Amino acid sequence: MSIHDGHRSRLDEKVKKFGLEMLEEHEQLEHLLYAVIPRGDTNDIAHELLERFGTISAVLNASETELEKVEGVGPRTAKFIKDLIPLLGIVERSAKYRIPPRLDTAEKIADFVKTYFYGRLTEEVYMFSLNTSYRLVAVNKLRSGIAGEVYVFPSEIAKLALLDNATAIIVAHNHPGGSINPSRLDITLTDKIRKACKAIEVELLDSMVVSGEEYFSIMNHGYMEDVDREY
Repeated sequence: MSIHDGHRSRLDEKVKKFGLEMLEEHEQLEHLLYAVIPRGDTNDIAHELLERFGTISAVLNASETELEKVEGVGPRTAKFIKDLIPLLGIVERSAKYRIPPRLDTAEKIADFVKTYFYGRLTEEVYMFSLNTSYRLVAVNKLRSGIAGEVYVFPSEIAKLALLDNATAIIVAHNHPGGSINPSRLDITLTDKIRKACKAIEVELLDSMVVSGEEYFSIMNHGYMEDVDREY
């Protein structure tokens, strides 16, 4: 029997009695690591992860390379940790959408695409391909990086739209800093994407900024009309 078995049993009982959400942050992380580290001291690993990254959210958003710098965290454990953030959105989509969703209004689009950004501390860019009925046919993750430093190429988006046999697409990205206001780059890039899609007869249904539970639809706020007037 491991010297840590008694501690694990006590923590298991604590979770059973109070629920995971009532534990201290290091205990929550320690308990989650039981799933991938069947033996060993996950308490020390949890403490070191939190000391290095600050919060559970930051731990889950850290790169696998950075995670593996913590003693006791190997490739398999790092991958497990990285999979926890996407799991949040997967669970919600599984509960809400039994068939490919029809994304034909800004509200429906926002409710769906927000699930891809839960807990994200880095900027992510996704493209959603739709058919003639505006039902989802494919999801493509285009970029991931430091907030404000992610750029996508309109030609790349047009190519993916053709590969997906899409008749319409949605492009969405998050602002981890909290503001949903689009930057000037967001607006000009949306216009370039719109024109690249128009050239291949694909509709850019929306370009959306997400931050937490809030969202901003660039297409529905008249920005493209303003761009057209400028030119």
